[in-house]
Amino acid sequence: MPRALSVISCLIGCLASGGAVANSGGNSTYIVNGINVSIEDFPSFSSLYFDQLDTSGLYQNYCGATILDAYHVLTAAHCVEGDSYYYTYTSVAPQVQNERQVLQEGAELVRASEFYYPDGFVDSEALSWPDDIAIIKLEQPLSVPPSAHVTLATPSDIISYNVAGIEMFTIGHGFTTDSSDTTNTLQGVIQTLLSNSSCRSADIGSRQLCLQGEVDFQSSLRNSTCGGDSGGPLYWNRGGEYIQVGITSFGPSLCGDPNADYSSAYTEVAEYSTWINRVLTGQELPKIVVTQSNRDNFVPSDEDNGISDDDTGGAVGLFSLFGFGVLVWLRRRST
Repeated sequence: MPRALSVISCLIGCLASGGAVANSGGNSTYIVNGINVSIEDFPSFSSLYFDQLDTSGLYQNYCGATILDAYHVLTAAHCVEGDSYYYTYTSVAPQVQNERQVLQEGAELVRASEFYYPDGFVDSEALSWPDDIAIIKLEQPLSVPPSAHVTLATPSDIISYNVAGIEMFTIGHGFTTDSSDTTNTLQGVIQTLLSNSSCRSADIGSRQLCLQGEVDFQSSLRNSTCGGDSGGPLYWNRGGEYIQVGITSFGPSLCGDPNADYSSAYTEVAEYSTWINRVLTGQELPKIVVTQSNRDNFVPSDEDNGISDDDTGGAVGLFSLFGFGVLVWLRRRST
């Protein structure tokens, strides 16, 4: 399991020295104010890709995830629910340091076959996306050792980490908000846990965590997750070991908004321990099943994000127009 006390020390020093990653337009890229982190310190991290590399050649990294075991990854429900074009062609790429490495010979991409999420998940901003958690089962096992499987917080950990003021750490390959990238390298940033009552604009529920980031003096933005970081992990350092306590869910409409009363909201994984175990032991039925036949015969509908009435070129036209930064999956809220 990842043991990276030195990474936190480096991050604190680097961020204090102004190691921000922001574009000239004001909206920051990737994790706001983040710095490069090594996948070797977080080997359970994976990426969800829209994957048509073997047909149209299109691909897009659209959400984060963590490896539960060789056949399952943990992510956010809003990453996989509702858009049949994306979930039909979803593949998981484990241990992605650089987003473009899926084009390299030998890079691993494994097709998703089953999607699970709680019955209580609602894709609604008004309800703050309750039960925003999902598990994806893969067609084939990932080629990673058991040491790359994530350690999840348990209900007994809650009393130790769920204390306002505790620092936590989040990572991701989030997109820019204006379709311009500055790096493809995995990013990470520190945030501080707030009490739920302090996150009035987020309307945080009892099974969610609310965090605030410091304002960086160079970017004038707070440390934050951003579009495309959804589904990725929030870590707490327990005795020298990073354990996952949250799943990136949503945030203010402006990534890193310095005037918002919170920066990011996360699904609290310890609250779903029983449900996660039920999925892994085959006691839950999948919400979605995808086969190779589904992919071979798939026709996008107007409701899918890849198609709209204005996209005369269909999904290919949409991807050609916006390139690699087309879809922002992190739910953003106005404050």
